[in-house]
Amino acid sequence: MARDKAKDDKHFNCTQVHEADYVAGLYPHAKEEVKTFLALACKNNALNNSTHKEVYDLIKRKLGHSQP
Repeated sequence: MARDKAKDDKHFNCTQVHEADYVAGLYPHAKEEVKTFLALACKNNALNNSTHKEVYDLIKRKLGHSQP
């Protein structure tokens, strides 16, 4: 179990594959594009300690897809 579930629920965790799958699934029209973007952003530490809202904002800014 998580040490701080509230924080885990709020923040995007790059080490959890299901997190990227979940977020990409919110963009069914661009699922693979978003999934690839998230993988690259995680690799570059662009999502380090980001909230889910910040992740959605970054997707909107960089890819032009509206927030779910």
